[in-house]
Amino acid sequence: MTVRKASLGFVTLGFGLMVGLSAQNLPPGLNSKNTAPSDGPSALKWTGGNRESQYMNPGLDCIGCHSKGEGPRFKIAGTVYTKLDEKDLDFGVEGASVVVTDSKGTVFTYKTNKAGNFMSRGSDSPVYPITAKVVFNGKENAMASPQRTGNCMMCHSAAGKGGAPGRVIVAGK
Repeated sequence: MTVRKASLGFVTLGFGLMVGLSAQNLPPGLNSKNTAPSDGPSALKWTGGNRESQYMNPGLDCIGCHSKGEGPRFKIAGTVYTKLDEKDLDFGVEGASVVVTDSKGTVFTYKTNKAGNFMSRGSDSPVYPITAKVVFNGKENAMASPQRTGNCMMCHSAAGKGGAPGRVIVAGK
């Protein structure tokens, strides 16, 4: 088995510390022009529209939009949340590991950023089908069946599509 890690190198403040953030203490790339308070668990939501950012549009279909020529191409991308029905654009869980294993046994690991977003970069070329799990605070939440796409948000919307129960989530607290 080959193991590859993709570290996105974002600031980690820890899940739950997003509450009470202000424009003065947001990490680089986030400010009062692209974020606003939210009533969701993260207490923060994206308001920057399609302005290019690693934090942009949490919960929306990353690969679907990026495949139309907007921004970099991703083979695997999505957002991790705490609840199956989190609202589009609400920030998700920071610091979770999304572990993807392809059909040849190659493991790709992606860390979620401040918005809960994760994405493949560069030369990552998983061989489908893939399996995936989210690891956070020592707990795992694995997908029930192998997938033929890395476009997680295509099915993992707030309402769920294609048999998905809703959002990609961390295991219970």
